[in-house]
Amino acid sequence: MTRGLAAAAAVVVVSAGTAWAAGLTLTSAHLGASSLTSPVMFPVSVTLANKTNGTVGKVQSGDTVTFVWSQPVDETTLCSGWSNASSTQLLTLQWSVVNGASGADDTLQATGSSATCATGLHVGTVDLGSAGYDTGSTAIDFTTTTNALTVGSTTTTLVVTLGGGSAVNAGTVASGNAAVWTPDSAVKDRSARTCRTNLAKSSSTVQF
Repeated sequence: MTRGLAAAAAVVVVSAGTAWAAGLTLTSAHLGASSLTSPVMFPVSVTLANKTNGTVGKVQSGDTVTFVWSQPVDETTLCSGWSNASSTQLLTLQWSVVNGASGADDTLQATGSSATCATGLHVGTVDLGSAGYDTGSTAIDFTTTTNALTVGSTTTTLVVTLGGGSAVNAGTVASGNAAVWTPDSAVKDRSARTCRTNLAKSSSTVQF
């Protein structure tokens, strides 16, 4: 019975076509010599939080987004001007909520560049799980967003605090789906491993 359950779980993972990072190892005689294991480098979590006294479900300056990778990243792959000589980095760079085309979910992504990050900040994109966060036809830009990176011995955390944004196009979402973080394929750990096709989902279905 155990072997059958493991094999069934493996079929679900493979046939779904989406790789969700998890600390799961599946082995079965039905899989032959191969086993399904979680990758070394993957996105652990994405958390979108409302600022103190902010409107729940509405993106505003002061809201935060926290990204966690499973390994110490090569900081130069996140931002061209950063160095692995420091375990912390602080940068001001624009992020935007981009309106989804034809009713698609709105997305959050780093859209600015700076002298330090000439090619931008390579975090990836976050599907916000609803089309209601940006009610206009143009993006909501947070021009003075702070990006605080901490590289630990086993993980890397980036805390993004949105700043300098206008709430003119911002809608309030009462219900939606979990946010999905797709990491930038350019980001690597210190052993040059990428997150491949692994994704991370938020625990909340209403963001901010």
